[in-house]
Amino acid sequence: MISGTSIRSLALTILALLAPLTAWSAGQTESADTLIGRLAKPAPATVSFTEVRFSKLLRAPLIVSGDLGYSGPESLDRRVTTPYREHTSIRGESVKVEREGEKPRSFALKHAPELRGLLSGFSAMLSGDAASLRKTFDVEMSGNDDAWTLKLTPTDTKARRRLQRIEVNGHQSDPRCFSMTTADGASSVLLLGANAAEPVATDVTLVALQRRCGA
Repeated sequence: MISGTSIRSLALTILALLAPLTAWSAGQTESADTLIGRLAKPAPATVSFTEVRFSKLLRAPLIVSGDLGYSGPESLDRRVTTPYREHTSIRGESVKVEREGEKPRSFALKHAPELRGLLSGFSAMLSGDAASLRKTFDVEMSGNDDAWTLKLTPTDTKARRRLQRIEVNGHQSDPRCFSMTTADGASSVLLLGANAAEPVATDVTLVALQRRCGA
């Protein structure tokens, strides 16, 4: 049986500062939907990432890096290359985890509401489908074209017991960071693309990463 920590590990890595954030009021939905439409990327798409995970169960932040591959709404691959090698694949309702030197593990997506929510959000944004995103999340937007934030809160009560919120920070049409906070207080920041190229200090703080993301 896969542990809750392992599920969070998968969920927190799937499926981005300079200007001050000012919240939209009138026309907020239209502005958020327009932005989500601009985030669309044709499948297949691949993006490099560095994930930094914070938890009371960890003495220091856990830092991994690799790439995410998106082939469609029900297909996502997460490949970790540093500091270990692991391949997580989602195909429909099935999740398979293959780590170097260990036996492959499989489980159903229904057992990981964080992962399902993240897949739904990631897929909807990559397809530019704001309507689908709103079926799974309440969407709030703040900022401007130079530095914006999308806050996604699960609409499903059961999902909120595990997943508190997701935040996406970006610049114009490029997501820079994908952050998640679970109901037990664990946090993870996923640095995407060019933002993942700069090394991350082993003693980095959540505040420092949020500053780097422009949050």
